[in-house]
Amino acid sequence: MTKKMRTLIAICSLCLYLSLTVSGCGLQALLGNKNKTSSAAKEKTVTVAVALDQDDPNKLLITKGIDDLAKKEDVEVKYIDPNEKDSDSALKGAKVLIYQGGNASLLKSAEAGKVPVLALNQVPAGVKLVGVVTPDQEKTGELMAESLVSKVPEGQVIILQSDASETGSQELLAGNKSVLSKYPKISVQTIAATPGAESTAKQSLSDILQKNPGKVQAILAQTEKLAAMASDVLKQFQLDKKVTLIGGQASIPSLERIASGTQTSAVDTSPYLQGANAFQWAQKVIDNEALDVSDSITSEQGEIPAKMIQVKAVTPDNLAVIQKSYAKTMQSAEQDQKKKSAEASTQGQDQGGGKDQGNSQDQGDSSGQNKQGNDQAQNKSSNVPAGVEKVTETIKTETTRNYLDAQGKVIGTEKTTNEQVKTLPPDMLQQQTDQSDQGSKDSSQGQQGQSSKDEGGGQ
Repeated sequence: MTKKMRTLIAICSLCLYLSLTVSGCGLQALLGNKNKTSSAAKEKTVTVAVALDQDDPNKLLITKGIDDLAKKEDVEVKYIDPNEKDSDSALKGAKVLIYQGGNASLLKSAEAGKVPVLALNQVPAGVKLVGVVTPDQEKTGELMAESLVSKVPEGQVIILQSDASETGSQELLAGNKSVLSKYPKISVQTIAATPGAESTAKQSLSDILQKNPGKVQAILAQTEKLAAMASDVLKQFQLDKKVTLIGGQASIPSLERIASGTQTSAVDTSPYLQGANAFQWAQKVIDNEALDVSDSITSEQGEIPAKMIQVKAVTPDNLAVIQKSYAKTMQSAEQDQKKKSAEASTQGQDQGGGKDQGNSQDQGDSSGQNKQGNDQAQNKSSNVPAGVEKVTETIKTETTRNYLDAQGKVIGTEKTTNEQVKTLPPDMLQQQTDQSDQGSKDSSQGQQGQSSKDEGGGQ
């Protein structure tokens, strides 16, 4: 072979090598970008942010109402830590904020980031709201006063108001006075408890009891926090069995006081339903659907669409039924929280060796179950005929609350039904079905291979 021929072959080889190298880099880059895009598509986005009042004794029941409905939807709920200082970061990815309390800077961040705010229980000042979900506060105030006058038709009555500047507290007070005003022999004195300065209200109550011995006949406490404070003061003066104490917020502690005789009554504000309805409205806001408005609340921002939760008085007559209902729901909520913590811990461990653990769990699945999964996916695919332009999906949620007597016999049942209709693109359903089919097929093949390997090792 001549020197010229050898040189020509070397040049051709070099060009081929460079071409393959460049093509390989380009292909790898494309694969990398594809994987990155696929990974981002699978990432679940936070859509509902929730800031709850840490002082609410029924916070866990509200949480359960939200979580139970969120489980049925492809929605992630993010509960914001009240100590979170970076409000912008806390709301990142949120499509709506359910706000009951916590860091007020969240409201400013929501306004700046154009995140709709849905209020729960209270109407924060200076904020434009898309709606508010709240117990019927005026009716709550009326029930408190009606319970009082059935026991105390005359004498001095003290009202412990939670926050004089808050709309819900004003409605509670209006409900109290609309009933008490019909009894001219009852004199009313109001003590406004400024948020964060409840100790001042406690001192004011103590001063009135000291300066008017034997004259104070009853105390109306709008919240559980104020009722607990009043109960402590009455015990201090040995008046806990002499002065009638009425609460405006039923909770596990207040129900226990009623059972012990140190509190006469309270009002069941259905905290579970508060959470459930707040989530439903939040989802309607996300989906740009009309809210099922039952009422409105007047504020400095104008009329706000309101969802009123029905309330009922808790007295010794129905105490056992409601106490069991609260206890059962609270127990279920606590179990859910423990399960969440365990799952979070497991996910953290899986990040280090999750692949091996996943393979181990997959070995327990049978090929029959894989076949059933594939058949279900194929059936689902056949439900989307060709030429479909729009798909509507109706989701109906029914909540049943059973009231039991001391022997566990059902003596009363309440049912609430919520229904919503969604519109889904047919191509999205088809894409989900295709992905499900492929995933089931891959899983089946992987498990069959693993099963053969295990059988060999066992022998």
